[in-house]
Amino acid sequence: MLTRQYRLATSIVNNNSKVRKQFCRTVDDVEINTNTVPLIDTEKAKEISNLSPSMPRWWLVIPCVLLIRLASAPDALLINDFIVRRYERHYGLDTLGKGPRTACRLQSLTSTPGYWYLQQYSLDGANYDIVQKDAAKFNVKNSFATLIPSLFVIILLGSNCDTIGRRPLLLLPFIGKVARYVLMLIIIARDLSDGWLLVCHACEALFGSVGIVMLSALAFITDCTRESERTRPFLITEALAAVAYVIPVLAVGLWLRRFLYTVPTSVCLGLSIIGMLYVLFIQPESVRSV
Repeated sequence: MLTRQYRLATSIVNNNSKVRKQFCRTVDDVEINTNTVPLIDTEKAKEISNLSPSMPRWWLVIPCVLLIRLASAPDALLINDFIVRRYERHYGLDTLGKGPRTACRLQSLTSTPGYWYLQQYSLDGANYDIVQKDAAKFNVKNSFATLIPSLFVIILLGSNCDTIGRRPLLLLPFIGKVARYVLMLIIIARDLSDGWLLVCHACEALFGSVGIVMLSALAFITDCTRESERTRPFLITEALAAVAYVIPVLAVGLWLRRFLYTVPTSVCLGLSIIGMLYVLFIQPESVRSV
């Protein structure tokens, strides 16, 4: 057994030689280890050391992130184009081709010489201003309809993430997406009023959206990795989420030109259903107490 020598603080003086003497004692490694005070208890240390083998792989949550980002990326462009075309049809401007849109766009360029002419004499630009104003009013109403439920859901579910678990928070946004796209297809087919669009978006906001999925995904990665290993999974997840957001935005223009709204909405509905089924049957739970 390896032994080490330590000098004691107390000393004895020999009266004859006037020499200070100190006794030495041997202390083995077992005694040293027993005298140390651990920062955490033994059970907690075992739990941390056994974290990686018992937990699911962190990359199992990546399909959820990709599917929710692919389905959500074109939402803003789709709804904005849908509203503009609806008001064009309402005011009878849908049969005039691209003339009114071009005139309205030129009016926004105040530095061009054509701005002053269009401002005074162009009827197309003046009529198309009504479409833009109504679309802006709807966007304001839509923002309020989605903002309040979203804040409530994020505060309620986010603060109870460890109690509820990761899988329910990953599942709820996909359910909201499925409900939204089903209602959107009905609105497109039946040409329902703008109030139904507000109800559709508020219903989605009640189930959370991309923010809840990203919050749950990062929490899942935190559960399944050690502190020193989390940087790479976080970077990979964020990079894939950014790429999944850019691709649909670039492709949505081609979708709208060829298929209008039914096919893109159906594709988003299919992605949401796939994500919901993935969470139900494949995605594991990382919180042990749930």
